[in-house]
Amino acid sequence: MTEPEVSLRLAMYYIKNHLTEHDVKVSVDGAHIKTGKALHFDIEGFLEENHCVKIDGDPGRWQGRYRIEGQREQIILESIPGYGDVQICLRDGRILFVESKKSRQGKSGQEYPLMREAIGQLMTSCFMDENTIPAVAVPYTKKSLELAKRWSKLEQIRKVDIRFILVQETGNIITIYKDMTQ
Repeated sequence: MTEPEVSLRLAMYYIKNHLTEHDVKVSVDGAHIKTGKALHFDIEGFLEENHCVKIDGDPGRWQGRYRIEGQREQIILESIPGYGDVQICLRDGRILFVESKKSRQGKSGQEYPLMREAIGQLMTSCFMDENTIPAVAVPYTKKSLELAKRWSKLEQIRKVDIRFILVQETGNIITIYKDMTQ
C-alpha cells in the first residue's frame, strides 16, 4: 500500500463513519504519484474506484476537492510539503494530525524505520498545539501491529499521546494508543 493510499483510506474512513463534520485535508507529495514518466500510484483511478468525484473546476489536476458518493464532507487533496499528510477536525474540535507511511509487497522489516520516521516528523512539526492529536498511519501488518502495541506503552509516547492507526486494504482501521485499541 502506498503512502497516498494510506492517507486517502484514512480520510475516507473518517468521512464514511461520520467521525468528522468537516472536510478532511490530505496532502500528497507529487513524487509519490509520479516521477518523470513513472507512475507510482494511480490516484485518479483509486479515487474513482472508491466513488470519489472531483467537484472543482480543474479536471486536468489530481489536486482539488472530492466528494464521496452519499457523503457531505469532502476530501481536500493538496500537495503541500511539511504540512502533515492528513488533518481531520474531530467532533470534539481537536485536530487529528497524521503522518502516513507506506509498505511494499514482500518487503519485511520496513515497518520499524518507517514508523520511527513518522514519529520523528510528528515530534518536529510546528503545526501541533494543545488541540492536536498526533498520529502515525501505516498499512496493517503483523509487525506494524506489534510495534504499535509495544510503542504505545512507552512513557514518552504516552505523554505526547501519539496514536497509531493501522489501515487495512478493506478500508477499516485499527487505532492503538495509551494501551487501548479502538
